[in-house]
Amino acid sequence: RAGKASAGASRQFAAQATGLGGLVGAYAGAAATAFALEAGFTALSKSAQAAQTLEGLKSLATNSAVDSGVLLANVREITRAQLTIAESASQINLSLSAGFSTDQIEGLASVATKASVALGRDLADAMTRVVRGSAKMETELLDELGIYTKIGPATKAYAAAIGKPVLALTEFERRQAFANAVIAEGERK
Repeated sequence: RAGKASAGASRQFAAQATGLGGLVGAYAGAAATAFALEAGFTALSKSAQAAQTLEGLKSLATNSAVDSGVLLANVREITRAQLTIAESASQINLSLSAGFSTDQIEGLASVATKASVALGRDLADAMTRVVRGSAKMETELLDELGIYTKIGPATKAYAAAIGKPVLALTEFERRQAFANAVIAEGERK
């Protein structure tokens, strides 16, 4: 009796599926079209965002008297092209806006690459942590990469090097001191 009921239910389900075939097919076609349109829009959006980031790089580099093409190529070489061009340009933009020099930007890229390899971490995350941590002087971002640079000792050493009292350092000079200390510790480790 159970077998007959099961077979009957199967026949009913098959009949329903056949009857809904046109509706199911139409829905599947509409869903595939919507998915393709969404994928196309996402690709165009990412492309526009990348173009905008590269334009920003050119503008910031020009204002900083830096050759954006050379700097981008150097960072891509240091990171072994593991970052997209847009990711590299974005990190360079943040570095330039923080007032970092070409040497500092390349040093930060080197530290991020080495930390990524040593710790088995994603390079994009390591680069973001190194650049943002240095630009914002946020030691917590750097701690996860094994870089335990402290602001106080970094500013004292920098002030002594330029012959200025620590309290007389500008915010720009404090950021320079911290970035230099991050690079030194990152390279040492």
